[in-house]
Amino acid sequence: MKSLKHFLKYKYILLVIIMITIFSKINISNIKDELQTNLYQGLKPVKVTEEKIKINEKKLLVNAKMPEIHYSNEEVERYINSYIRRNINDSINHQRQESQLNKNNTKTNININYHIVFENKSLLNIVIYKEIRYEDNKFKQEKDSYVFDLNTGQRIFLNNLLKDNEDYEDIIYDYIMDYIKDNKLKFNRNKIKIDKYTSYEIIDEGINIYFNPYKSSKEDLTYEFKIPFNIFKNKIKMIQTSNIIANIDTQTLTKNNKYINSIINIPIIMTDNKDISKHINDEITNSIMKFFNESQKQAEEYNNALPEIENKFVANVDFDVKKNSDNILSILIKYYKYAGGAHGYYENTAYNIDTTNGKILTLDNLFKEGIDYKKVINEEIRMQIEELIKSDEQNKGVYEFKSIDDKQKFYIQDDNIVVYFDLYNIAPYAAGIPEFIININKIDHMLKPEYKEIFK
Repeated sequence: MKSLKHFLKYKYILLVIIMITIFSKINISNIKDELQTNLYQGLKPVKVTEEKIKINEKKLLVNAKMPEIHYSNEEVERYINSYIRRNINDSINHQRQESQLNKNNTKTNININYHIVFENKSLLNIVIYKEIRYEDNKFKQEKDSYVFDLNTGQRIFLNNLLKDNEDYEDIIYDYIMDYIKDNKLKFNRNKIKIDKYTSYEIIDEGINIYFNPYKSSKEDLTYEFKIPFNIFKNKIKMIQTSNIIANIDTQTLTKNNKYINSIINIPIIMTDNKDISKHINDEITNSIMKFFNESQKQAEEYNNALPEIENKFVANVDFDVKKNSDNILSILIKYYKYAGGAHGYYENTAYNIDTTNGKILTLDNLFKEGIDYKKVINEEIRMQIEELIKSDEQNKGVYEFKSIDDKQKFYIQDDNIVVYFDLYNIAPYAAGIPEFIININKIDHMLKPEYKEIFK
């Protein structure tokens, strides 16, 4: 009996030794990480499925993965999915147009993928990767990073993320320039511009800033830079945005014949009030279709008058949503037309809509009766032009601004009114469409009470 106990004791000790040996060869941190990963996957607020798209045409091959977000808030889910879907479809359509207009018979290959780079209960950061390959091993790589507020569906731009750091543009730019200098790198500095629309991804303890195409066969350099949060004076806080007031889908029309090549993106606006939605959609769609139909007619006349000209007439329409909250929908319709020559023609039309009644607002609608709002805005524009000249002497004599007019074009974004002018209106073509940001602080005292709250 005693010998049996010794035998069992020996076996027990041997078993313990074997177990210790086995577990010593296993990285305990890996087990911990795996358990945490599995737990995190189960707690993720967003689920993602995908649709695989393959297009094989004479001059274009596309392999794409279209992500579809699944989230508990159906309004937010739909808004995010519409946003991403439009981006991917638009990339494919414009690459197709470029291939069709290209006179050679080379084939372009496009691969589109995506990755969720950051996610918590409040934020979702999804990146769409695009690799475009041409013949002779030429390529370019682009990516579009979108950060969404899962509470509201709003996209969070760089200025929203860093709103407590008013000097973020200078801080980021100087940090990148110092990095380039310290590492003796030969980046194209003209490509590096920091503003609201600068692309970024959320990374550990910071953000990754990049400039498209961030990589290409033309250069060995990669145009992306890691920016730590600790370079900013004020701590990065949780972003708070307002709820969206309209979901926006896209209806796309394309046409390619011997006269014209067109991509027409029409916004389909859906608010809680169907009558208001119909009124807005009819107004915008009618204007876009008028442009499309007139362009087709002009293209035929152009081709018949100049049959020896090989270039097709191009007419495109796209749109940007500038504000979608606080009972205001500000949407910018962007028209483009090319009929040969050195360059095409651009024109933007903004619709600033009070979604409580469907009224399309003019600039004077925002201000109290009897207030000389033009004087204040004119002074602000002149001051901004002076700053442009100070920053670059080449801007001297470029702008011939006198005054805004009664039908002044503008859109609303964040806590600003953005006044803009058509090509050639106050500056030559090279200046583009001049825009001047008028902050709420400059005009708050002149606004009607009902419109003060829209500037958040």
